[in-house]
Amino acid sequence: MAALNAGGYDTGLGLSTADDARQEVRRYLDQTAAPAARRLGTFFSEHRVEGDPGADLGQYISLALLLGPPPDFKPTVPPADLPPDAKGVSGMVPILKTFYAEAKLHDLWTSMESRYHGAQARYSPLVRQAILMTDTYFRFPVGGYLGRTYRIDLDLLGAPGLAQARIYGMDYYLVITALQQPEIDEIRHQYLHFLLDPLAAQYADDINAKNRLRGIAYKAPALDSSFKADYPLLVTECLIRAAELRLDKLPPAEAEKKLVEMTASGLILIRYFYESLLVFEKQDASMKVYYKPMIEKIDPLQEERRLAKVTFTPPAVRAKNPVSPAKTEEELKLDDADNLFFQGKYSDAKLAYQAVLEKNPKSERGLFGLAIVASNMRKPDLAEEYFRKTLETARDLRLVTWSHIYLGRLDDLRGKRNDAVAQYRAAALTAAAYPMALRAVQAGEAQQFGSK
Repeated sequence: MAALNAGGYDTGLGLSTADDARQEVRRYLDQTAAPAARRLGTFFSEHRVEGDPGADLGQYISLALLLGPPPDFKPTVPPADLPPDAKGVSGMVPILKTFYAEAKLHDLWTSMESRYHGAQARYSPLVRQAILMTDTYFRFPVGGYLGRTYRIDLDLLGAPGLAQARIYGMDYYLVITALQQPEIDEIRHQYLHFLLDPLAAQYADDINAKNRLRGIAYKAPALDSSFKADYPLLVTECLIRAAELRLDKLPPAEAEKKLVEMTASGLILIRYFYESLLVFEKQDASMKVYYKPMIEKIDPLQEERRLAKVTFTPPAVRAKNPVSPAKTEEELKLDDADNLFFQGKYSDAKLAYQAVLEKNPKSERGLFGLAIVASNMRKPDLAEEYFRKTLETARDLRLVTWSHIYLGRLDDLRGKRNDAVAQYRAAALTAAAYPMALRAVQAGEAQQFGSK
């Protein structure tokens, strides 16, 4: 983050924060005038993501989380396996190593360390309380994570109020920037994923046995395509949002209003889970025990009748981030193409994806769409071509993860087991965020795809 500030990262300067650490660091860097700062400025300018400050910073956060400590900054995974956003800016590492030495960042950190400890002290009681309340609510044993990690990094050098979540391997990371008043909701939300994602992966078959409701989710224009593509992921998000309403102990009228709004956004099972949690609270079993029976009690016909009365929110704004601009014409066409694919109308979906690619040959969703269409139409060579093209352009980790999985399966079917395992290994870095992908990776690593 110090290197980015030296290289021209000015987003959020002047906004009120609880600490002036960023200004102090920038003054130090200006006085140091490290020669590498100019190279950092050129690199930062050449790799800027225009119009999306979150993605612009996010690519460097992805890289930082997968680098070892200074002064070497060695990647902690094979460079070829870096996620695409991190790989795209990995050329910064040699400049970073030089800058670290020239600017004497070790000395800077020594002088600033107490400032970070002070900021952490403001957050720590609130974070611990939120985690303890969540563990207590679900009756999970404290620290019972079987070697998994949930790590929160508090940064003082970025625009205030940002949150960047990552899942690499089986470990969860959340990078947040400081505010005047600590914001805990995003920390709790990602912690809920940390607790509940493994259950969705463990019981993915039970969840998919209730996937008759997927067709209704497809009709929700504001619902993110990742939820439409991975039903256990959608189920988990519904459960998490319901749990947040219960943990916040909202008055009934306010809770009802939020249930209506979130159902209309496409979270079709949030009301079911909200009611199930009312029952859960009155018994003694932990969520690890209660989870499977809760899933088994989903009645698709009853939920269909309940959802028949719902008017879904139009896609005027993105469901995940209300401050984002309206969906583009390309995104709406891709949504239509995805829905055609989900309905099994492969020829129509193919034409829809091709129409998008005619205007934007580097559309990652368009390329991935043609790849999975070709795969389902049993055209392996064409599928492989488009999965590889997807990997050349994609930043969406779901598309990257599944492209590696499909390529692994194609290699398995061709008897190239070593190549297949390499693809599953590459997918494993980011698969844990997607329950069905994680199951696919685990199955592919354990046994050759297509074998009896």
